[in-house]
Amino acid sequence: MVVIGLIGNSLVVIIVQKTISMRTTTNFLLSNIAVADIISLVWCIIPLATCLFAEHPKEQVGTYICKFFTGYAMTSISVSVKLSSLLIVGVERYRAVLKPLESDYRLEHINYIIGFLWIFAVILALPGFIYSEYDDQLGRCLHPGTIEKTATVKWLITSITVLTAVCSIILFLSYFYILKGIYVNKTVCVESVATRQVNMKAKRKLAITSLTVTVAYIICNAPFLVFEMYTAYTEREKIRNNYETMYTVYRVVGFIMYFNSCLNPFLYAFQSSNYRNNFKRIFLRR
Repeated sequence: MVVIGLIGNSLVVIIVQKTISMRTTTNFLLSNIAVADIISLVWCIIPLATCLFAEHPKEQVGTYICKFFTGYAMTSISVSVKLSSLLIVGVERYRAVLKPLESDYRLEHINYIIGFLWIFAVILALPGFIYSEYDDQLGRCLHPGTIEKTATVKWLITSITVLTAVCSIILFLSYFYILKGIYVNKTVCVESVATRQVNMKAKRKLAITSLTVTVAYIICNAPFLVFEMYTAYTEREKIRNNYETMYTVYRVVGFIMYFNSCLNPFLYAFQSSNYRNNFKRIFLRR
């Protein structure tokens, strides 16, 4: 699964970079999501390889490795980048489809936007880097949801969850009005009557592709956020007493979250003929 995800997301990045017609703000943001997925999958391999082929270092060295390699802080960065990228894609699609004259996202600005998204994601991931630790007794790397919570950590986890919920609502509202404008009100702005049908079809496909990716992200990441909220407000002793059950649930919701990183390239391929056609052109020489 991981190998398929790495190959699929790498192909998305290559297609966008090598195809001039694919170099749009939306596709650059989708490519940014693919990069985040690649990072997430690579950091999924590291703890797995550690468990299978080596013994995790203990004490202070083990804690440092846990913070940066075998823990899930890096994964949280990619998750945040994906959500913020999807949010901008949704807003950009709304403006481009329904209010094209007001749309001011230009290609020369997109690198700055993407850079800001990564910086913001690193800031949100700081609790994971600070509070993750390796438990010598359990022989496992514990993320912030499994250790004692200070008021600050609880507030941060709650804020991230609320922020995710708010972003999800904004995304659904954006796509609701986009699809309403396309299918119901027919308010999509086009250049001329002659190009109306072509533009409507292209905008409809891109809107549906972006919406599908958004829905998949929310479905795959919601269980992990719920688990984080639960562990944030659960006493440490209770977690310790039920650790095996908690750890099993944690692995399941973590698997679902990683599955999203493997799923996105297939969503692009099935929904977008542009990705399929450019894949054939670049790799199959057709």
